[in-house]
Amino acid sequence: MFTRATGYVIVPMWISAMGWLVAHDVWPGFTADDTPVLQATDWLKTEGLQAQFAIHNDMGRLGTIWTAYLIQDTSIRRLDTIWVEQFPLDIAPLRMTVDSIFTVDGNLDELTVRLENSSADILLHGERFHKDFSFVFQNGLSEKPFKVPLFDGKLISGGAFNPFAALTDLHVGQRWRMQVLNPVALLTGLGDRFIPMLVEVSGKETVTAAGRDVECVVVESASAKAWVDANGAVQVQEMVLPLVGRIRIVREDSFNEGARRTAKEGRLYGRRGGQP
Repeated sequence: MFTRATGYVIVPMWISAMGWLVAHDVWPGFTADDTPVLQATDWLKTEGLQAQFAIHNDMGRLGTIWTAYLIQDTSIRRLDTIWVEQFPLDIAPLRMTVDSIFTVDGNLDELTVRLENSSADILLHGERFHKDFSFVFQNGLSEKPFKVPLFDGKLISGGAFNPFAALTDLHVGQRWRMQVLNPVALLTGLGDRFIPMLVEVSGKETVTAAGRDVECVVVESASAKAWVDANGAVQVQEMVLPLVGRIRIVREDSFNEGARRTAKEGRLYGRRGGQP
């Protein structure tokens, strides 16, 4: 079950910043371009199938994100491990794992998200069908099945702490609307399950990531901002979390498999990780 601190921090983080599940469609009148999707194109070949990101705030490093891709003929599988070792409020250590399976066209086909700390162990699993995504949300001994209608048959997953994971074919002035899943509505039965968000490619800037300067386009929403290179790989992200403030996520120049394995399988005050 959630403690008070866990409930007030983790749930708003889901809503405003992490965007596990996003149904998206181009906002008519702004652009006729296709909305960005996950594709196994040049950005994977250039950036590699593994990436590591540091999570910072103004006080220093909070944790690490590890992302790995498995490319097959019929699917793209993305595995995210998020380890938060320090946090402004008393909910750390915090572990999140996200397993996303996409079609070769970049549409989400299956999603499993698990979030754990010393007082919470929650699970969300969903699979795509013809007209909707069918989910089971598990919080302790409680299970809540629900369905989410597809919008033009497209769904994407940004992953935990990672609302903009990989964005391809971007140009300045491009805009689209995102509908972000609202877990509060799932937990309480109150409010809308989706929260609308407008995203815009606002300009170009150079940022430092992985030990080098990278020219990027800037992608912005009301609560998140990403710097995306020419190959579609996100180099830096910033977001504002309720009760926490600004978080910055920066791509690093290494992938520490040993640290990732420890974060994924380590104990959380007596609870041991259960996913491979």
